[in-house]
Amino acid sequence: TAQQDLGEAQAFYNDIKTRATALGRDASRISILPGLCPIIGSTEAEAKAIEQELNDLTIPELGLLTLSQRFNGVDLSGLSLDEPVPLHAESEIEDSKSRYSLIVELGRREKLTVRQLIGRLGGGRGHFTFTGTPDQVADTIEEWFNNGAADGFNIMPAELPGGLTDVVDYVVPILQQRGVFRHEYTGTTLREHYGLDRPESRYT
Repeated sequence: TAQQDLGEAQAFYNDIKTRATALGRDASRISILPGLCPIIGSTEAEAKAIEQELNDLTIPELGLLTLSQRFNGVDLSGLSLDEPVPLHAESEIEDSKSRYSLIVELGRREKLTVRQLIGRLGGGRGHFTFTGTPDQVADTIEEWFNNGAADGFNIMPAELPGGLTDVVDYVVPILQQRGVFRHEYTGTTLREHYGLDRPESRYT
């Protein structure tokens, strides 16, 4: 899933679990995994510097092309990069409405320019981008996990392999120490790693 803050994630999580229960599903067997794009530094200042470096490497023309696709094919190539993001009514958008709404709300809430929005979308592709130290990233993960916003996360590093290595080497050990991440795998399949039952076939 794609949510940008704790409140949005909690509302989505509660809605899905409530509707599943109403339809006879076991909500505890549904895992909701928001996308998280962590940008990690040994200090907050270092993390911000890495984020800025990644943003500076973004190619504006490609960013505008991606935005145009999200904005229902509207040609944005003539936009000034330092102007506010143009907002179209959701009713004008024929596909990817939820991702469009997410992008528009992000631009609105943080009063982003086109250039800033392109930077924010460059790594996380519309998913939650969080910049900070390993402890701050772990704090955010734990907060969402413990407060009804996520059952886990789809980690989406802004760059590879370093972005993933930073999560594995610096964030995971903190989560393990806090008791919110496993120390060993207990199965061999993705289903087992998620703790999901194998449903009975309705054809047997």
